Amino acid sequence: MPTYKLNGGSAVEVKARSSIHDTTTRWETVSGTVTADAETLAETGASAAIAVDMTAFDAGDWLKNRKLKKDLDVANHPRAEFELFALTDVVRAEDGSFSAKAAGVLRWRGREASVEATGSGRFDGDRLEATAKFDLDVTTLGVKPPKVLMFKVEPVVSVEVRVVGVVSGA
Repeated sequence: MPTYKLNGGSAVEVKARSSIHDTTTRWETVSGTVTADAETLAETGASAAIAVDMTAFDAGDWLKNRKLKKDLDVANHPRAEFELFALTDVVRAEDGSFSAKAAGVLRWRGREASVEATGSGRFDGDRLEATAKFDLDVTTLGVKPPKVLMFKVEPVVSVEVRVVGVVSGA
């Protein structure tokens, strides 16, 4: 089964909501591998080990970045990891694209959160591109939702992950 090494183009985007303003933060320093076979994806599923450098992010302006850096305590928790355990409900199209549900665990700040995501992707020769979306209650990872002025940010954020990889050795 081929292993795809993640490269440029992979990213994690998190949207935090409050009653006055949503904030989208983007992490682009993503590494790891995905092991999957385009021909047998529905039968064999996939596995993945993905890491995110939590210190390298952009929330849109320097003030948000400064506050988020402190609130997330990225100096003490610089790396988040995701491990994919199962891929189910795989629907594969003739053009190499697919949709599926993914289950795994997110590890960060010495804690774990179960993740169930829906996603889609495409195999194109030696290249894999996939996206997945899920909601995450950040309090399960020990993050206290910040306050902006007197408005509290909601504890559940929307997460979108995009992975781009090429077959190792290709």
